[in-house]
Amino acid sequence: MDQLIGIGLAAGRGERFRPLTLKAKGYLRAKAAVRLLGLRVLDWLFHILQNQGLTDFIMVTKGKENRYQIRSIAGYGEALGVRVRYSPVRFDQENTGSADAVITNLEHFDLTGSIFVFPTDSVLDIDLPAMLATHRASGAAVTIAAATQSAESIAGRYGLIDCDADGRVRGFAEKPTLAEIYTRYGVTAETSAQLPPLSTNAGFYLMDAGLLREIANHPEVRELRNTRFDIGGDLLPWLVAHGYPVHAASIGRMGDLGNIPSYLETMQDVLHGRFHSLSGYLGQLYPDHNGLMIDPVSLAMTDPESGLTLAEKITRGLVELRPPVRIGKYVRVYPGVTLSECNIDDDCEIFDKVAIFRSSIGAGSMIGPYAHIADTLTGIMVELQSTRARPILLRRYVAIGDEVIMRSGVALTDFVTIHPRLKVPSGIHIPPNTDINGAEELLEYL
Repeated sequence: MDQLIGIGLAAGRGERFRPLTLKAKGYLRAKAAVRLLGLRVLDWLFHILQNQGLTDFIMVTKGKENRYQIRSIAGYGEALGVRVRYSPVRFDQENTGSADAVITNLEHFDLTGSIFVFPTDSVLDIDLPAMLATHRASGAAVTIAAATQSAESIAGRYGLIDCDADGRVRGFAEKPTLAEIYTRYGVTAETSAQLPPLSTNAGFYLMDAGLLREIANHPEVRELRNTRFDIGGDLLPWLVAHGYPVHAASIGRMGDLGNIPSYLETMQDVLHGRFHSLSGYLGQLYPDHNGLMIDPVSLAMTDPESGLTLAEKITRGLVELRPPVRIGKYVRVYPGVTLSECNIDDDCEIFDKVAIFRSSIGAGSMIGPYAHIADTLTGIMVELQSTRARPILLRRYVAIGDEVIMRSGVALTDFVTIHPRLKVPSGIHIPPNTDINGAEELLEYL
């Protein structure tokens, strides 16, 4: 493991995960800087990989905002006990895709051994030493970390890997529809129960750096690099088509954080303890209550209505906490609150009779009385001015950006997104599947 180099791909623009990848209109937050259960995604990845013995990293970034946000998280690795280097700024405008960026940096840093390439918008359970041993024993050019999922889970979301009995890859299907999967494996909707779990590309790879540098000189590869050369869509199919050994190795679990439903699904998996590599970093457990992760500072916080601490309210049954629930530091929870399978980040204030289900509330947010929130994700310092007479309702994959103020009585459902720093007025009617990125758009729905 001491000879393995980790290459983090942190150059994406986070289009699918807006508005949480927007700090303000036109100002992007790196996907690696988005928070999951109190930690930034890149923090999680460093914890996981360092625990697996990987301590030498190169971060591939693109653009000033992205580059310096990543550097503000990781620095050069001193505080983390690892070594972190960065792709040169001059490569930012030249790279034509993830595979092109990897090869460019292999040549710049003169790497010839094994590398572990990882995205910065996903988390995973992995036995990296075992995967590395298998990779080296097989002589593979690339070993793909493969997660197994049902056909229904894969359809339209993930790349499908077709392998032989020994794990050698025969081909790929990029985000196939359910009908395409059924056709590929000769089943129908009625007989689909016969399908075993299928392998999907988790986006994490062990690669032979020396071999990649060799194929970079192939005329076809040079031509591809002039236009677009990504790992999943270009490099891997090219390697398989030209007879290079590409293998798949199963991992425990992969959590995609690239869009709102996937983020909330991953959060639920972590809260429920399904990610073994992440469980140890969730903080102190509340005594005698499995699945309640409450910071001791918040347990001692009182509210001005009852004068009771959160610990006293839990004991007296004045709040209902349905595990798993995570509550960060300095969170004030009022009587009558119901929290179920959710995350409340630091410095939030959750007023009386609020109900929050399967959602994540960003740090510094204030959730007014009687708000009902389900399957929703908010950024930091969001203010929901809900009242008993005019409660706010958010449900089914609503996403609220940083510092949004929402007036009483607003109801949003089904994939509505509100970009940062907007004021959502009472009386507005925003239809499902609407992305609001400016005040002028809000006026259209009044």
